[in-house]
Amino acid sequence: MKILSVTNMYPAGDRPNYGIFVKEQIDAVAGRFGDVEYDVYNIDNSNGNTAYVRSVFRVNSLVDSCGYDLVHIHYGLSGLFLLFPFLRRRHIPVVMTLHGGDIQPEQGKTVQVWLTRRALRRVDVAISLNDRMTALIKPYCSEVVKIPCSVNTDIFTPPASREPLGSKKELTVIFPSDRSRKVKNFPLYESVLKAYSDRYGTVIHQLELKDMNRSEIAGALRRADLMLMTSVSEGSPQVVKEAMACNLPVVSTNVGDIETLLSGVVSSAWSETPEVGNLVECMRRVVTGQVDGVAGRDRLLSLNLDNDSVAGRVYDVYKSLILK
Repeated sequence: MKILSVTNMYPAGDRPNYGIFVKEQIDAVAGRFGDVEYDVYNIDNSNGNTAYVRSVFRVNSLVDSCGYDLVHIHYGLSGLFLLFPFLRRRHIPVVMTLHGGDIQPEQGKTVQVWLTRRALRRVDVAISLNDRMTALIKPYCSEVVKIPCSVNTDIFTPPASREPLGSKKELTVIFPSDRSRKVKNFPLYESVLKAYSDRYGTVIHQLELKDMNRSEIAGALRRADLMLMTSVSEGSPQVVKEAMACNLPVVSTNVGDIETLLSGVVSSAWSETPEVGNLVECMRRVVTGQVDGVAGRDRLLSLNLDNDSVAGRVYDVYKSLILK
């Protein structure tokens, strides 16, 4: 089973962690199933969008000449080559995994969403990350499977113990991204923490997950007291799943599959609306131990979001197309 993976999210050069979860999925599938062989075409647009133009010609040429059984696209814009089928003689099955901004219009990527919808019409199976994405995809591709990306549970592990939050006078609260990314809504994060500190007299230290490698992120998740995610939109947020693997309490806006992920998880909560007061109340419930449930890591494993489990589901999609 020879597969070409086409993606614009993949570790390369000075971005060793960019799209690492795509690489981990590829490695997990190939590692678990000996009949799978991948080649990766990475659309590295770090020096400009001409990489997408080149991909149209190069990917179609690779499909014609390299004997692939299937193409797996990660992120809608990586599927531009599908819009030019006259450049390709061979027609093989195509799977596309959507990752959020490529199909969810509230992230403001209007042109990308339009192009993704057109590409989806030429896809055999689309993989979504949450129920809302499935509904957005179905008008353009009837075969949709929900498979959120997995977490490396060997890297992201819990600390030996965590001090109860209610006994602490100071809290370290993670902002789970780069504050410059507007979709992550850093101003709301700041407003919530200021309101909480003013109301309850707690000293709060902000910790931004920026310019860190994998081990540094895992270490931060083990050391911190809480993660506050204030995003406008998400697919299936990797950083929340990584926090769960480390048993870090999470408070979040209700975006992506947050409700599924955090349902029944101890010391974690989400707000139905992205309002400061509601998120402060969620934080207070978490800090004072009012939210019972199972550990985040146990919930993650019960959802089969470890690398091996997700690899098996992706492999089943491949088999369903190749063995037709």
